[in-house]
Amino acid sequence: MDAKQFESIIKLKEARVAVFGLGYVGLPLAVEIAKSGFTTIGADIDPKKLELLSAGINPLSDMTLDQLFPRLVEKKIISFDSPENAAQKSDIKIICVPTPSRNKSPDLTHVRSVAKYIGKHVKRGDLIINESTVGPGMTRKILCSVLESESGLTAGTDFFVVASPERIDPGNPISLLDIPKVVGGITEESTRLAVLFYSSFIKKVVPVSSLDTAEMVKMLENSFRALNIGFANELAKFCDEVGIDIKEVIDAAATKPYGFMPHYPGIGVGGHCIPEDPYYLISTGEDVNKSFPLLQKSLETNESMPEYTLQILNKACQKLNLKPSETKVVVFGLAYKKDIKDIRLSPSLVFHNLVQNEGFDVKVYDEFFSPDEITEKNLQIFNPENDECHIAVVGCDHTHVRNFNFQKLKNLKFILDGKNILSYKHVPVVGIGARKLLPVT
Repeated sequence: MDAKQFESIIKLKEARVAVFGLGYVGLPLAVEIAKSGFTTIGADIDPKKLELLSAGINPLSDMTLDQLFPRLVEKKIISFDSPENAAQKSDIKIICVPTPSRNKSPDLTHVRSVAKYIGKHVKRGDLIINESTVGPGMTRKILCSVLESESGLTAGTDFFVVASPERIDPGNPISLLDIPKVVGGITEESTRLAVLFYSSFIKKVVPVSSLDTAEMVKMLENSFRALNIGFANELAKFCDEVGIDIKEVIDAAATKPYGFMPHYPGIGVGGHCIPEDPYYLISTGEDVNKSFPLLQKSLETNESMPEYTLQILNKACQKLNLKPSETKVVVFGLAYKKDIKDIRLSPSLVFHNLVQNEGFDVKVYDEFFSPDEITEKNLQIFNPENDECHIAVVGCDHTHVRNFNFQKLKNLKFILDGKNILSYKHVPVVGIGARKLLPVT
């Protein structure tokens, strides 16, 4: 199939689309593609997940799918199958598999694995899109290499290849359809066909000149956040030394109508993007003997914040003569981000382990998790009605944590606000960056 023929089946929505990897990125994307009228196959290696999805059941309990999902399954507009079968049955193949960091180096095992499935069944004229996060040059170097090795075909000549990094933000109510889609192809024809495809259901598509450029956009977006949060954390440590409230400073600076974007310090940075993606850029830089010292330092600063928060806790305990073995600490909020239950690289959990290692009696409280889910993580459940709490630690800025009635806690001495979200309470509140709130009298 040539580019003109492929353009025709996209316009007529006769192209069969497969989405490989049905997590937070792939599953909602597959549903939106099906809603737009394309016959869609969701592919995953987890048979239990495929079974639930085939029955019209969402396996991701903390993510809401479009209400039309069961109807799309019933009408067979969307179906679910193994990667091998999905590769055979599709014309457009979209890769949405995880790319975690291992020892601060990118692990592309899942990308290589799905590329092998696709490579065995890729046809001349197929369009392969990589939405998984990789460093600049990796779609070409890794994905295309495996595809060519498995198929005997040539990327850009026999089949089309595009990089279009995902921009999913868990917990953010903005629709996937409203998030501009960056697209860069191995050839101009690859880019044009991907723009045509995504434009059929996403409001704005942003074409760029190459695979590498599209990959670099993702690196810039998340490294920008890591750098600025790192700087905010450095400022917070300075403000602690000189007695300036960092939150007051940032909030005042944010009133400037141009040239400033607020980033806030805290107990740490978690999730699957900001703590990990910049290491893909650093790793790629090493291949060309280019370092990123500012970025590296910011990441180290962010990673130091759970330990720094522990230092704040210990200093406050010393002033009150609270001994770890006799002190009960409760961490409020387990997730890495507000109002979700995603605990990937959660700084709250890192902090929990540090406090436990210091000898404190530590329990956790998070209304997003059931008691069984908490105990399965080998954590102790806090019961506000019965259990004693000497120190309450805000580990995540969930709405229910912000609104929690701390006054009902038994023998509460102070609150350590690791997110700087609380206002005046009935006991002292100690934050990060010289944020100290005394009780209202």
